[in-house]
Amino acid sequence: MAVAVSIIISAYNAEKYIQQTLESVLNQTFSSIEIIVVNDGSTDQTANILEEYKSRGVRVVEQANRGQDAALNEGYRQSTGRYIKFMDSDDLVNSEMIEKQMAVLTNNDEFIAYGEWSRFYNHEPGNAKFTPLNYWKDMAPVDFLTASPSGVMLQCGIILIPRKLIEKAGLWDERLILFNDTEFFNRIILASSGVKFSAGAKLYYRSGLYSSISAQRGRKYFESTLLSTNLIAQQLLRVEDSYRVRSLIANTYLGQYYLMYPLYPDLSKNYKKQIALYPEGTVSSSGGKVFKFIKFFVGWKGAKIIQRFFYKVGYKPKAP
Repeated sequence: MAVAVSIIISAYNAEKYIQQTLESVLNQTFSSIEIIVVNDGSTDQTANILEEYKSRGVRVVEQANRGQDAALNEGYRQSTGRYIKFMDSDDLVNSEMIEKQMAVLTNNDEFIAYGEWSRFYNHEPGNAKFTPLNYWKDMAPVDFLTASPSGVMLQCGIILIPRKLIEKAGLWDERLILFNDTEFFNRIILASSGVKFSAGAKLYYRSGLYSSISAQRGRKYFESTLLSTNLIAQQLLRVEDSYRVRSLIANTYLGQYYLMYPLYPDLSKNYKKQIALYPEGTVSSSGGKVFKFIKFFVGWKGAKIIQRFFYKVGYKPKAP
């Protein structure tokens, strides 16, 4: 018998955090759920930990290491829920997350549900501060996606998706390894009738992990962000070719260019070529107090070169 909601989690070497994540989804007040974890070829104790959760109804799928997108796609193919929530293996949700998101999607399954989110650092979810943002409300697709100059947060655990929208928009693009969630949810939201905000449905987004995929800065990661941004630009412009859309695209390219500089001059040329096609970006390079201090004297490019040098010799900034 099909369940209402499938929660699909990809896990790769997740031994430190997967238990906390699973406890948060097992503690839901909404009962008609299935939990599917795809172990993507982990080499640590992840498999042994997952084995212990099978007796509590967690379905575990084993596969050779093929990447996060392939793991989420496999979990989706094995799911039965009418609604789908994808999650990372280190994030947490409050106990009312699914119940509150299902409530706003009742008779509204042409929409997606978007909840509250906050980052937490130093492994202390109690430090998360859920400060309301201007897009925490019901919105039309393009209104939502352009609500922030640099784009809204599209982290997978925030969003509950009717299965019919995934069938319409397509699965995760397995070519992508970074910025993949932004590309996927951009596609899903544009295929929907809009966003329903679910107040009180909270995602605790673990941040400050330098081993996480979003913290990687190798060439293949920036190749992925370039491809992702190219796809996002095409998707948005097909729906609306406007100044607000072009400004968002410009800022997306520019933000990734800031992150990459001064690495990979040939990729930089590709980013700059794309940036030149759009209105002047409004985002600036960002960093901590030390970066801002250095930037004041030598500009953002000089500050980035100095920052790269210290990263190369092993410096890691403290998490907020």
